[in-house]
Parts: sequence; C-alpha cells; structure tokens
Amino acid sequence: MMGSLMTLQQGKQLLVQLNRDSRRLQLAGYFLAGFFLSAAALNRDFQPIVMGFCCAVGSGWPGILIALGGCAGYLAFWGAAAVQGLGWMIGGLLVGGFVADRPICTRQRLLVPALAALIVAGTGVLFLFRLHDSTPVPAYLLRIASAMGAAAVFQACRQCPGTAADWLAQALMVLALAQVMPIRYLGFGYIAAGYLGATGGFPAAALSGLALDLAQVTRIPMTGALCLGFCLRLIPQQNRWFAMLCPALGYIPMAVLTGHLDMMPLPGLLLGGLVSGVLPGTSTTPRPVHRRGETAVAQVRLEQMAMIFGKMEQDLLICDPVLDTPSVLLRAADEACDTCPERRQCKARQSVLEMPPGILEQPGLSAEDLPKGCRKHARLLQELRRGQEQLRRMKADRNRLCAYRTALREQYGYVSLYLQGLSDELATAKPFKPARFEPEVGMSTQARQEVNGDLCIWFAGTGNKYFVLLCDGMGTGEAARGESEEAAEYLRQMLTLGFPAEYALRSLNSMAVLREKGACSTVDLLQIQLDTGKAELYKWGAAPSYALRKGQLRKIGTAGPPPGLSQRQRETVDRLSLSGGEALILLSDGAGEEMLLRSHWEPEKMSPGEMAAGILEQGNDSGDDATAVVVRLKPSGLSTQ
Repeated sequence: MMGSLMTLQQGKQLLVQLNRDSRRLQLAGYFLAGFFLSAAALNRDFQPIVMGFCCAVGSGWPGILIALGGCAGYLAFWGAAAVQGLGWMIGGLLVGGFVADRPICTRQRLLVPALAALIVAGTGVLFLFRLHDSTPVPAYLLRIASAMGAAAVFQACRQCPGTAADWLAQALMVLALAQVMPIRYLGFGYIAAGYLGATGGFPAAALSGLALDLAQVTRIPMTGALCLGFCLRLIPQQNRWFAMLCPALGYIPMAVLTGHLDMMPLPGLLLGGLVSGVLPGTSTTPRPVHRRGETAVAQVRLEQMAMIFGKMEQDLLICDPVLDTPSVLLRAADEACDTCPERRQCKARQSVLEMPPGILEQPGLSAEDLPKGCRKHARLLQELRRGQEQLRRMKADRNRLCAYRTALREQYGYVSLYLQGLSDELATAKPFKPARFEPEVGMSTQARQEVNGDLCIWFAGTGNKYFVLLCDGMGTGEAARGESEEAAEYLRQMLTLGFPAEYALRSLNSMAVLREKGACSTVDLLQIQLDTGKAELYKWGAAPSYALRKGQLRKIGTAGPPPGLSQRQRETVDRLSLSGGEALILLSDGAGEEMLLRSHWEPEKMSPGEMAAGILEQGNDSGDDATAVVVRLKPSGLSTQ
C-alpha cells in the first residue's frame, strides 16, 4: 500500500515538472519569436512586424517576452540604426497590455491594427523632426502599412485559428527568417520555406515564396520555384522521400531558366524538406489518401446519426405537456376567498377548496353548481369563470405546442430515414443504368397582374430521376409569387440532394406548420425515372392533372387542401408510365378542366409547348393566374422538338 502511494506521489510530481517544463518552453518560444521577427525587412529596411505581433498577443508574460525579444533582435540585427524599434516595442507592449484583451477588440477588429499604425506613424514623425532621421517618407509609409497588416494577421490568428490568416502569419515568419543566415549556405528562411513547401497546401507554398522574393535574398523567383515544387507533389504514386525533395527539385529548373545559378538557397530547401518528414504531425502530401474501410466508417457514422435523429423523434413523441387544472382551480378559489370579508369564520371554505377540477370544464357554470354555504357565491362564480377562460387559453397554447412538436418530430424522422437510406446505398453498390428517355417539358402561363403567382421548374435529381414541379401561390401578384418561389426552392434543394419526394413534401408541410404559413402554395410534383419511363405524380392541394394517350384524356387526382394547414394531412400519389409516348398535363387552379376539354388534340403533330399554349388559348375566366405544363418522354438520342 505504501509503495503504491509513493508511486502515485512520484507520478504526480513528474506531471507537475513536465507542466513546468512545457510552460518554460512556451515562454522561450515567445522570446525567440520576437527575436527573429525583428529581423524582417523590406527593401533592406527593417520593419515593425514584431511590434504588430506584440500588439495582437495581449498582456502577461507572452507580451513582455515578445517585447524583450524584439528589443534584443533589433539591437542584434540592426544595431544603432534600429533604436526606433525600441520605441515600437514599448508602444506595442502598452497596446497589448491595456487594449488587446478588451471585448471591444473582438467587435472592432481594426482597432489594434489602427493603434499599431499610429505607434509607427508617431515614432516616425518624432524621429524625423526631433532626431533628424534620414529615412525617406515612402519608407515610413511602408512601415505603417506593414505594422497594420502584421497586427491584423496575428490578431486574426489569435481570434480565429485555422483560417487563411495562418498562411499569412507563416509567410511573415519566412520573411523575417530570410534575413537570418548563421553560415553562408544555411539560411533559416530557406529552411522554413522548404518545410512549408513540403507539408502545406498551395497557398502556403506560394506565400512562402513571395516572402522570400520580398526579402530580396536571391535573384531567383522563389514564388515560382516553390509553386513548381508543389506541382511536383501532385505526381501520382510518389513516395514520401520524393515529396520531401520537391521544394529543392522545383528550385533547380527555375534557377536554370532564369540563368542565375545561385546555389545558396538549395541546402536550406533540402533541409526544410527533410525536416518535414521528421517532425511529428506533418504530412508530406496534400492529396486525400483513400484508406481501406473508409466507406464502412462513413456507413457506420451515417447509421449512428440516423439513430440519434430517430431517438430525438421518439423523445418528442413521448414528451406531452399536461394541463395543471387543479392548480388553476385552487388559484381561483384562493382569489375568491382571500378577498372575502367572511373568510375567517367561513364554514364553507374547506368545501370550496375541495371542489372537483371538472367544474372548470362545465359549460354554463351557475350558482347552483357551487358548494352550499358560500355567502359570496357571486365573487366565487366570477373567479371560476375567469379560471375557465385561463384554462381555455392554456389548452389553445398546448394544442399549438403539440402541433409544433409533431412538426419538429416529423422533421427529425425524415432526416433519420434519409441518413439510413444513404447508409444503405453505401452498403449495396447498385449497377449504373443508362437513361433510355429524355424529358420534353412545355409550359404556357397567363398572369392577372404584372407578377405571376404560378411557378414551374424542372431539374435533374440523383441517379436517373427527373423532376417537374408546379407551385401555385395563393392569390395573385407579388405575394403569391413569393410563396411559390419559397416552396419551389425548398423542394428543389432537398430533391437534388436525394431526399425522397414524399419526405420532402411532408417536410415542406411541417415547415409551413411551424411557421404558421398554412395554405401558402399548392404543389404538383412529377418524379420520372429516365431509365424505365415510370413516373409518380405527387399532389398536395393542386388541381387535377390529365394523362393524354392516343387523343384520350384520363383524369388523375382530385383537388384538396394545400400544405401547412395540419400535420394530419398527407400528399396523394399516382403512379403511371410515360414510356409509350403518353403526355402528362399539369394545371394550376386558374387553368381549369373546361379550358382543357375545349382544346383540340393532335399529340403526334404538336410539341409540348404548343400543347400547353393551346390549352390557355381557350380563355381564362377564373380571375386567377393560369399555367399549363405538358410533359412527355422521347427515346434518348433524338433531338428535342
């Protein structure tokens, strides 16, 4: 037992020591980052990039160590010429300590960059007029821009890690390290660029090369060299060693093409590429690797998500709000008795408090229904009627909540079934069947106002599915058009993703119930299988449709209530075949049956567009927008009429 306690105590001390060592390494990293960032230069002129880093990091030891490292770096790399950098670091430390951590910097993201630019501008004016600095004004403007840009980049990295700002921060580090060369053929900037060129994506490689070009450390265009190295990484069937060598391999042809055989960057690029294969957590290829079993993992995840949504559906089904009728009755009795002057010596108080809850459900409540012996029955009757009204409002709220919960439960159920269907599709690879038919869709429409409330769209779905959708907004004009467009876009997005048609329609109904936008738009949805010619016509509140075969019309469907009125409603579906040259005619409410029956049909000689126009030529007297849509299939490979 004592041995176990000693082992546990030693392990605890080891963890504490490791935590301390990790903290020390992190603080040392801040100092080194400030030291090396102070070496950044543009046009051979030192820049306040480290000051922007100090402004963005914030208060505490990190900011202090960055400031100390920046001061040491300016003195080490630039000597007496960089005394101005000490003023930058003092200003950056003040901004980081008193401003960077405030909530206003999260809302106003340009505040810290603006203060960094103000520090550089102020010190520039001071050195120009008081100390007679010979730095030209364009150089000062460049310093202001670099300070503002560096502060913005590092602040974005701190507030939103993992964004494109990380690439820019890496490029700034390469720009600074490009000036650090402890020995002739070993530049730190080349090593960092080689590392990023071998591990990062195209933006990292391009920005690293651009940083080396801005640092003017070589006449070879490093942007082109590192981009060429990235393209070499895209060669298929390469090994990890080839990816490590790609930055150097991209540099050699660029040096030959430009005619400047400068071999100084080559060792650094080689070393950076080799480091990419040694450091943990790096990847030498930007392409996704398809490992064995990924399809099975995706299938399992889809099944788990389907189970979660199914569980949520069941939880909503079980949950049912209960009306607390006894509490309402007790409150009404208390309100009546508390204001009664006879409450202290009232003998009927107990019988009043023990009234059955069903009394609030009783219509036409009168004094005969109250407990005997109550002297203030008028007051009690008034409070009970008030309780009845409160109970009615509570019932209405409960019914509304139940409708909302049912709509939400159905949405979860549809998503669960959809995810389960995707999982099943991954498990069973179905053979591809080419389309045997091509759809022909013709439409003609008439509007009663400038804007037509009817909308018809047709589009391809997953596999060989093809959809024709006709939405008729309630009424005419802008409002009806908006309802049609909203319903059509909602259904189009779900159907193109492979959502089953019946679930998409019921989801639209649930959304309309949740938003209390019932009777907004009727729906005619035709789903065609282009490999078989079979079709399914879904209707929800739409006018009847007609199938035309050899000049004979057959009525399909009947008009009903539009979606959004109740969760108990369902769509109607009729199955038919269009593979034998049949034409299906969809009509909005304005284009009634009379217009269709008065038309003269010669389907062999008429295109779908001519047939649709012929229906509306018979006249529209309904006062509503009218739309006729004709759908027909032709064998694949023939030209559209």
